[in-house]
Order: sequence, then structure tokens, then C-alpha cells
Amino acid sequence: MTRPRRRDPVASREKILQVATDMFSQKGYAASGVDELAARTGIAKTAIYYHFGNKEGLLAAVLEQTARERINRIEAVTYEVSNPLERLDRALAGMRALVEERPDLLKLFQLMALEVAENKPEVKAILHRIGTEARDAIARGIRDALATDLPDAEGVARLVLSVLLALVTGRSIGMEEVPLDTVFAELRRLLILLVAVRMNPSMVKGLEEMLR
Repeated sequence: MTRPRRRDPVASREKILQVATDMFSQKGYAASGVDELAARTGIAKTAIYYHFGNKEGLLAAVLEQTARERINRIEAVTYEVSNPLERLDRALAGMRALVEERPDLLKLFQLMALEVAENKPEVKAILHRIGTEARDAIARGIRDALATDLPDAEGVARLVLSVLLALVTGRSIGMEEVPLDTVFAELRRLLILLVAVRMNPSMVKGLEEMLR
């Protein structure tokens, strides 16, 4: 008698992640059920729970994988050029593409942070890791582009991430929608100013004197 072929656990995990990503993106978190995921993948619910623990763990894994892929993609394109301003423009283009193409994933990240992470330490740890990786990638890109150890590049990176999350939130609740061209042009100016101030702290005093 022919024995049933055993599934490759790595391939099964990747298939679950792929289908779950599509489901969460198309239907949202609440409307995406594990039963449907099992039916669409042909993988038993017990196996899904084995890999990810629960639905929250599955979503966290989806977010982590997607974030890492996006970070790697933006870094690869950014590092193709050496001019600091060209790198900045490519990095901002990658971030804008995330807002335009995958706002659902940014919303899900916010959902997990606000509603799930507080009571799920393992999910909170994953979200923290995602945020840290994104922040460090931006800070590293700034320092590499300038070929100098810019003070508090992490602070600049945190501001960028905050702007992206706030932008997605505002657009999702129907606030007055500012064109993305305008938003990212302003973000570009702000980043240049923040970098300039960190490279030349005396600029702050000059600006403060102008505002007195």
C-alpha cells in the first residue's frame, strides 16, 4: 500500500503565509477565518495552529514577513545609487509605494498594536522586532548615504515611521486627503532639515533666534 506523502513543513508554512496574506489584505483581520484558510490551503487547522499558535500569531508572522520583504526591497533599490539625495528619493518612493499598494498591512499592524499586543507578549515582541528593523534600516540608510555617524539617526527614522502610520490612519477614517505628492514632498524637506540640524546643531539656535 502506498503511504501518503508527508508535507514539507517549510513549504506548508510558506503556503499558509502566502494565502493568509491574501486573505488579510482582501478581507481584513476579523473576516479572515482559520477554517477558510485551511480550506484554501488544503492544510489542516491543527497544522496551522502548530506553526503559528493562534490567529494573532499568524497575523504577526504575516506582518513580519511582509515588512522584511519590503525593507529588503527598498534597501536594494536605494543602494543602487550613491548620491545622498537620490538615495533619499528612492527610499521615499519605496515608502510611498507601501502606503499606496499595501495600506491594509499598515492598518493591520496598527490593529495588532492597539488591540492585541497588550495582552499577547509574544505578538508584542514580534511587532517590536518589526518596528526596530524598519527603524534601523532607515537610520542605517541615512548614515551610509552621508558616510558619517549622524547623531540620533534613529530619531529621524522613528519620525518617518510615525508619519507613515499617521498618514494611513488619516486616510482610512476619511480625513481631508492631502495628495501624496504633497505629503512626501513635505516629508522630504523635513528629513533634509532634520539631517542638516543634526550635522550642524548651531542651526537650531539660529532658527530659534528668528522665531523670537
